[in-house]
Amino acid sequence: MKKTELIRVCLIGAGQRGTQLARQLNSFSGKAKLVAVAEPREEVRYALSKEFSLPAEYCFEDWEEMINSEIPCDAAIIATLDNQHTAPVLACLKQGWDILLEKPVADSFADVQRIELAGKKSGRIISVCQTLRYKPNFRKVKELVKSGQIGDVVGLEHLEGIGNIRFTHNYVRGKWGRVEDNTFLLLHKSSHDLDFISWIIDKPCVKVSSYGGLKYFKPENAPERASLRCTDDCPVEDTCIYSALKLYVHTNRGVWPANTVSKDHSLQSHLDAIKTGPFGKCVWRSGNNVVDHQVVAMEFEGNVTAVFTMSGFTSFIGRQTRIHGTKGDLFFDEAKQEILVAKFGSGKEMKYTFDPDPHTHPEDREIVQNWIEAVLDQDSLKVAVDVKEARKSHAIVFAAEKSRLEGKTVYIHEF
Repeated sequence: MKKTELIRVCLIGAGQRGTQLARQLNSFSGKAKLVAVAEPREEVRYALSKEFSLPAEYCFEDWEEMINSEIPCDAAIIATLDNQHTAPVLACLKQGWDILLEKPVADSFADVQRIELAGKKSGRIISVCQTLRYKPNFRKVKELVKSGQIGDVVGLEHLEGIGNIRFTHNYVRGKWGRVEDNTFLLLHKSSHDLDFISWIIDKPCVKVSSYGGLKYFKPENAPERASLRCTDDCPVEDTCIYSALKLYVHTNRGVWPANTVSKDHSLQSHLDAIKTGPFGKCVWRSGNNVVDHQVVAMEFEGNVTAVFTMSGFTSFIGRQTRIHGTKGDLFFDEAKQEILVAKFGSGKEMKYTFDPDPHTHPEDREIVQNWIEAVLDQDSLKVAVDVKEARKSHAIVFAAEKSRLEGKTVYIHEF
């Protein structure tokens, strides 16, 4: 039966992703409304309460406290750290709440399966935020391949260029730099990409091999006499491209990445932040341990092959995809916002271009809209990516990491 009342939504995890997804609810004010938040950081919780006019009694430090409070709620957005998804998802399902779940589903394949089974038993709707499926340019790639423009897919090459500054900001100095604090990087950063590859090829993956590691951002590669912090009179600071003083202080402090180190963008506040905080540490001595490069080779049914490369050593930020077909090939450059399609024997190349969107994750509106419509109609078939669908590409991710760590080819049937 169609649900007509307003969907009351609580937010678990009010980081950048959770907050942005919650803000999209405002676009559907007649259909959904944020009614509560659970977030351990007091200043973030307070800011969100003001933005969404939430009463103090509906702002919780702990998600368990929120659920046990019996607040009037129908659904939840779960956007905690990657290694903190399973418990709140299972608890929300027990409450009978529908869920919008930030990727990855969980940080172990066993927990992905637990969540899938619990969701099936509960009958609740779970939508997984695999954002690339919602972006117009990535959807166009899927449309062109599905239409047969390049014939049957034979092979695919996909690169995620993280960008050297972005990599050191997020995955060396930043909060995702250690596996123990979140999860391994392929799952956190590139589950999107392996989902996209699986979606394009649209066949079961058979086996996976993966190679990579932390090559560069470690102590033995630090310049001679480099100090622990950029503010400790480091003798190579003036020539270092990763100088925290250059990146976060003596620059436009109101834009990324500088604007993330301090809410107060005065010179002194930024300087104080890097003197004591993680963003002032030398990139070779930050205690990070996630990989800085990784390659995943895959074979799908029908002898279709794919190669994915994740690299923290690119001058650009974005994805590049080349797809080889029996009748032509396709090249997609996310940074340039263009797709090129060449048909064999035609001598012609078709170009598709897209206008850049100045907003961060503009596809979030479609993600939230898709979820809301499915919840209102209580129709799980309307969800673009449910847990069952996400499990397929998650299996590839976990198989790839197993292969990298154990040095062997991993067959997907093991999962």
